[in-house]
Amino acid sequence: MIKRFIKKISAILLITGLLCGCNNLQKEAFPAKQSAMSTLSQQTLGLGAIYDSSATVDENIKNYLEQMTPGEKVGQMLQVERRTISIEDIKKYYIGSIFAAGGSTPDENTMGEWRKMIERYKEAAKETKLGIPLIYAVDAVHGNNNMEDTVIYPHNIGLGASRDAELIKKIAVDNAKELAAAGVDWTFSPTVAVSNDIRWGRTYECFSENSDLVSIMSIPYITALQENGIIACAKHYVADGAVEFGTGDSSYLMDQGDARISQKELNDYYISVYREAVNAGVKSIMVSYSSINGEKNHSNRNLLQNVLKDDIGFKGIVISDYNGIHQLDGDTIYSRVVEAVNAGVDVLMEDLSWKECYEALIKAIENREIAMERINDAVARVLRVKMEMGKFEGKNTTEQAFILRNYKSKQIAEEAVRKSLVLLKNENKVLPLDKSKKIAVIGPAADNIGVQCGGWTKTWQGGQDDINKGRWMSGTTILDGFKEIASQSGGTIITEPDKLKDADVIVSVIGEYPYAEGKGDDESLSLERGTVLEENAAALKIAYEAKKPLVVILVSGRPRIITDEIDKWDGFVEAWLPGTEGGEIAKVLYDDYEFEARLPVTWPRNYKQLPMTINNQSDGYEALFPYGYGLSIKK
Repeated sequence: MIKRFIKKISAILLITGLLCGCNNLQKEAFPAKQSAMSTLSQQTLGLGAIYDSSATVDENIKNYLEQMTPGEKVGQMLQVERRTISIEDIKKYYIGSIFAAGGSTPDENTMGEWRKMIERYKEAAKETKLGIPLIYAVDAVHGNNNMEDTVIYPHNIGLGASRDAELIKKIAVDNAKELAAAGVDWTFSPTVAVSNDIRWGRTYECFSENSDLVSIMSIPYITALQENGIIACAKHYVADGAVEFGTGDSSYLMDQGDARISQKELNDYYISVYREAVNAGVKSIMVSYSSINGEKNHSNRNLLQNVLKDDIGFKGIVISDYNGIHQLDGDTIYSRVVEAVNAGVDVLMEDLSWKECYEALIKAIENREIAMERINDAVARVLRVKMEMGKFEGKNTTEQAFILRNYKSKQIAEEAVRKSLVLLKNENKVLPLDKSKKIAVIGPAADNIGVQCGGWTKTWQGGQDDINKGRWMSGTTILDGFKEIASQSGGTIITEPDKLKDADVIVSVIGEYPYAEGKGDDESLSLERGTVLEENAAALKIAYEAKKPLVVILVSGRPRIITDEIDKWDGFVEAWLPGTEGGEIAKVLYDDYEFEARLPVTWPRNYKQLPMTINNQSDGYEALFPYGYGLSIKK
């Protein structure tokens, strides 16, 4: 306390008389408390001049709010995409955070270049008047997935199938260490959406259609991330998985659409997961592009302020989705900014229009269309998260070393792959496979790491391996795993279609092409149309013609309609989107490991049953495979 007292007295003595230069806007904002500390700290002291590690977070927040100009406050309410901002802009506009969109990377996509780039942004923020730390954000949704040639974990639907909370905790810790080493502070994960309709292109981002399982998997993930210095973000608030097919926005069939549901359903299945996340201490929540009963969530004050902040008691940051406010009604950016912020959005995630949003916020303060109390609340939330996560004390800097594709990371990912596989059919004891036999491994998803990883891998939509450019990411394919086991055990792997007659068993690996968000919306969910690999049908046709025992592995972000085909299959395994370590799949089929996973979503018989979940039991819940189904092979 003595230290703080001396500091304040010194400041007063040094700058007496300088406060009369404050402009009218500052006087309106802080009529009685323009502290003498302000001018000194803004001109000369920088980072750490105001922040007092011996004071409480609330005391520090109060002190900062008293010193900050409206411009400095507004800067903290903006998160800008890295490609649209300069180092000088950070200093001029006091920007509080920067993010990298999917596929937005340094020219050299290496750990060293990420660190250098992010440090430049952070150093610029330190040179501003108050030196408030800048935080950097990415969508690390199944590993540090903007990074090239790192370990990519199974997407959430596969992890939900594992039902293993300890496993996801290990994934979160490993992911946090890699993000911290790159200089990242904030990840927009986990998705806590409750899947309601598998036609939705974001189904694979959901752990389950069961809100209880969503919480079981997301809470340890949130906790582990934040215990290891990375700000977690529960998204997308709220009921984005409940949108009705055909109501999509941005030219999508379903994504960003309208959830037409009762208040009871909203509370029981969708708001409940956010209540659990808030109770677990999540520091940020992202608003969904979607609507509820016709009202866009980004403008829904009841949902954001009354429910989330007042009722549930969320004290962290409410952030918009990427350019999310631009979908609101209103003819101008100004009107949309006012509507969103007054509804309860604290930080606007923007790319090209961020300066217009900055000016709109300043103008709205001048026009008294956004009260200074609302501005202060938003800024206080940003400061609180930065302080509670140690950013004012320099914690979690980029000095930590991390080796991409290190042994431990690969081990965790391999375990995740094995524990996510769901065995759905095993007739005539076709599984486990005999290591000494001749196994044919065919199909378009058998030898393609890009397909295994799906969307949100190196780019927003992901990509596929290329015969000329090579593999999309480093790792092992499903075929690699079969070849490795055969080479060690004296077995034979056949890949040539004209030699299938020599095989004892055929394994046909079919799947979906990589996609993300609304680009993955799919009306039919068939094996031949929509978001599927074109070669699926041909791979199945030649397998049928060979008249050999057949095991089908489906690599997909959701169930697809297989009712007309499955009677021709002796075995069927759902592999989801396993990521870079697909070679582990063979080990489970050969019985080195047990099938442990169970369906986290309902598998329908036909598309007419959709949407179909345990909570929406259309057609008497005559599913092909019900929620929770999965077989085991007893050793």
